[in-house]
Amino acid sequence: MGFMDYFNKEKGEERKIAKLKKTATHMYVQAAERQFAIQQLRDVGTPEAIRAMLARFNENAPNTTTDAEEKEYTYHLLVELTKTSALNIPEIIIESLHKSEEKVNWRLRVLSDVLGYEEMARVVEELLAGCTTDYQRNPEKKQELILRAAEFKSDELARQVLRFLDDDNETLRFLAVDSAVAQQRDAMVEEPLKRRLVEEDSLRIVQKLAEIFADRPQWTFGADEREPLGKTLPAGYALHKDGYVYRTRK
Repeated sequence: MGFMDYFNKEKGEERKIAKLKKTATHMYVQAAERQFAIQQLRDVGTPEAIRAMLARFNENAPNTTTDAEEKEYTYHLLVELTKTSALNIPEIIIESLHKSEEKVNWRLRVLSDVLGYEEMARVVEELLAGCTTDYQRNPEKKQELILRAAEFKSDELARQVLRFLDDDNETLRFLAVDSAVAQQRDAMVEEPLKRRLVEEDSLRIVQKLAEIFADRPQWTFGADEREPLGKTLPAGYALHKDGYVYRTRK
C-alpha cells in the first residue's frame, strides 16, 4: 500500500468515525440509529472510535428510559471490549475522565467493573488530585469522586478527600466528612475534622461532625480549643470537662 493509499484510508476512517459519532450523540434521531452507530464504532475499535462511544455518555435523550438503556448498552460494550481489544481501554477512559467536569458516572462504572481494588482506588485518587476546592457551577465530577472514594481505604485517598473539607460547596464538604471517616485513618483525619467542626457554619455538617465525635470519645479537644467548640455544638451534644463530645440525650 502506497503512502497516498494509506493516507486516504486513514482520512476515510476519520470521516466514518466523525459521522458515526454525530449519529450516536444526536438525541433526536431514532434510538435504533444511535444504537447501530455505537455498534459500528465498537467494530471500528480504534482509540478515536472508543472516544466517540464515550461521547454518548455526555448526552441525555429526551426519553429517560431510552437514555438509560442506551447508556447501559454502551457501558456493556465497553466492558466487553476491555476483554477482547488489544487497546488499553481503561487508559482511554481515564484520559477522558481527566478532561471531563461532568457526566462521569458511567465511565467510572466501566472502570469499576474492569479494574482491581488498588487500581481503582488509585484512579479515584488521581482524578481527585486534579480537582480544586474552588467554586464550580457544576461540581458533579467532584461529588461523584468523593462518593466513590468512600468505597476504598488508603492514605493517599484520605489526603485527597480531606482537601474537600474546605470546598466552597456545602454538599461537597458534607460528603467529604463521610468519605474521610470511611477511610478508617483516624490519625490522619482527626485534626482536620476538629478544625472543620469549629469553623463550619452549615448546621447539617456540624450535626454530622458532632455525631462522629460523640462516637469517638478518644478524640479529645485541648483546653484552648474548647471555648469556641462550646458555641458550635448543636442541641443534644455537649463537651465533657475531659475534652470529648458526648450526647446529652438518647
